Amino acid sequence: MIQTDTVDLRGLISMLRRQGRLIVLSVAILVGLALLYLFNATPIYTSSALIYVDPSKKDLLADAPFSSMSGAAENAKIESEVEILRSNRVLFATMDRLNLIQSPEFGPSLSRLDQIKIALGIDVPSPHDPSVLVATTSQRLGEAVQIRRKGLTYLISVSAQSADPQTAADIANTMVEVYIAQQVASKTEAALASRDVLQAQIDTAKAQLSQSEANFDTFIIDNLARLSSEVGTERFATLQQQFKQAREGTLQTQAQLQTAQAALDGGEWDQLTTTLSDAALSALDRQRRQIEQRLNATQRGSDAEIDLRASLAQIQIQMEEQAGQVVTTLQRNLSTKQEKLNELQGALRSEVMQGDLSPETLATIFELQQESDIAQRQYSTLLSRLRDIEAQALVQVADSRVVSEAIAPIYPSAPHKKLILGMAFTLAVGIGLGMAVLNEYVIGGVTALSQLRNIVPGPVVGTLPKVTLMDDQLSVADLIVDEPMSLFSEALRRTRAHVDQGLRSTPSSCIVMMVTSANLGEGKSSLSLSLARTYAAAGKRVLLIDADLRKPALHRHIGFKPDEGFLEYLKDPTEKVGVERTFYVADPRSQTGIILGREQAELPTDQLLQTEAFSNLLASARQSMDVVIIDTPPLLPVVDARYIAPLVDAILLTVRYGETSQSDVRDAYAQINDAKAPDTPVFTILNADETKTAYKGYYGADTAS
Repeated sequence: MIQTDTVDLRGLISMLRRQGRLIVLSVAILVGLALLYLFNATPIYTSSALIYVDPSKKDLLADAPFSSMSGAAENAKIESEVEILRSNRVLFATMDRLNLIQSPEFGPSLSRLDQIKIALGIDVPSPHDPSVLVATTSQRLGEAVQIRRKGLTYLISVSAQSADPQTAADIANTMVEVYIAQQVASKTEAALASRDVLQAQIDTAKAQLSQSEANFDTFIIDNLARLSSEVGTERFATLQQQFKQAREGTLQTQAQLQTAQAALDGGEWDQLTTTLSDAALSALDRQRRQIEQRLNATQRGSDAEIDLRASLAQIQIQMEEQAGQVVTTLQRNLSTKQEKLNELQGALRSEVMQGDLSPETLATIFELQQESDIAQRQYSTLLSRLRDIEAQALVQVADSRVVSEAIAPIYPSAPHKKLILGMAFTLAVGIGLGMAVLNEYVIGGVTALSQLRNIVPGPVVGTLPKVTLMDDQLSVADLIVDEPMSLFSEALRRTRAHVDQGLRSTPSSCIVMMVTSANLGEGKSSLSLSLARTYAAAGKRVLLIDADLRKPALHRHIGFKPDEGFLEYLKDPTEKVGVERTFYVADPRSQTGIILGREQAELPTDQLLQTEAFSNLLASARQSMDVVIIDTPPLLPVVDARYIAPLVDAILLTVRYGETSQSDVRDAYAQINDAKAPDTPVFTILNADETKTAYKGYYGADTAS
């Protein structure tokens, strides 16, 4: 037959009842802490804005303004925009717009740790240090902002948290505005930077174009004689003569203009008058010299000197105006002459191109023309591209747009009260159950028969209820006589029945049993006396031996202290003539014989229990008694009970309700199991049970303490 493990539901429910207080206390503490946290926590509001990023390339001036990208490139662009939104550049601009440095929530402040350091005299960075201001504010703002992409879409969520709902919305919207503005500014700056690069190239191309044109004209001028012989027309000769005259006149006018301009700038009036040869300017110059002569002859500081100097200044102003008019006239004449020179030069070029030239001349002219054409095309291309870029810089649009603006939330996003309370309650129940199991099966005291059965492998005979003594009662064993129908008395009879039934296979007319416990104060002496009186009430001849030589207690339970105890007898078992040995007495409340102890031992007693006197005493008792009960010392503090265990037929281990730890019960059971004879049964009983029993109404009530 296959045996299967089943769940002891009744035992589980009993365990939960026993540990109910611990579970409820755990739940109350953790839920209380959660409520305390929720009561003191600052509500945090979250507001989110939504951005749509268009990955296509925009050119409003092109015929096809939008160009698509590959899937990988689009994903890379979206992820790049997410990182740009997280950048310090956007954070700093947001901080500046909202003036978050002055905000008590995001601005720097002294923490509790910094306050403690200051109190201890430890230097801390000043919160008013500019670097600390920026670093602290940016760090707090970065922690309050969350940027994330919505799955694989083109949408980016910008969320901000703050203790103030409007501040959270302002931060999210400002970050979006800053990001889009910086995006447009970056594209415009890139276009303008490209314009500057093109402008430099255009200047170079323009210079090359001018140089190529000048090279062609220089070639014609330098080779007029050779070209005249190759062209051989009267028109070319006439144009050549006119060109020479015009060129000489232009050069003369340029030289005159340069000299006059230098004299005018340097205030050299004589040189200016000579160069320009203007009658009005010459008359003004004569007046100037006359005034200077009179000024030299006039006394310094006089009124006449002042008037002359004023007149001199007025004359110089008139000379500057007249010279400016003459220079302007020269500049117009020079322009006219240069235009005439250019016309003659063009006419010469046309006449040369129509003439019958030599191959060498044609090759040179073709080369010069090609260079000029190339320079002109390059200049035109660059100039056209420059105009396009300048136009693009003025019509740049953002690749992103706001889909949904952030609004001030009504309800806080943190702390989530229902979630926290639910988690706290679940955690508290789990911890409570864990502590209950730990307390039930590992570290706690024994509080139920089912729990005791899980600890010890041997038979558990039952429980003894906890009772309250009357004033005239010395021990709970008195209830066996005073209240034979009480729960306590019935529990002792059940214990006796369990022991008798467990020893049916023992072929002995006398039962020798020992009563022990794991520790002191577990009621083994009271149990020994109660069990002895129970057997005596059943008509058995009973001997009760107080073998707890270290700390005897039975004499207090019957109210009699002998002159000598069992310890003194074992030390000197010989008969003493004329001396009455009083350690053996009759129980005043039953037909039980009791061997009493007197005082605590001052020497080790385990060797006395191994003497021939103790063995002979037990052998004699087996011959004359029906039941011998030995009250032994506890197992864990001393070793005495281990030497008694091999000599008995049964062992009764008492466990104090709620006080004896489970580890002590296991240790005590293991020790007694190792010390006893192989066939000796070990019965375990739970003493001083505080729980209510189902039989209480049937048997009557004991007063529970």
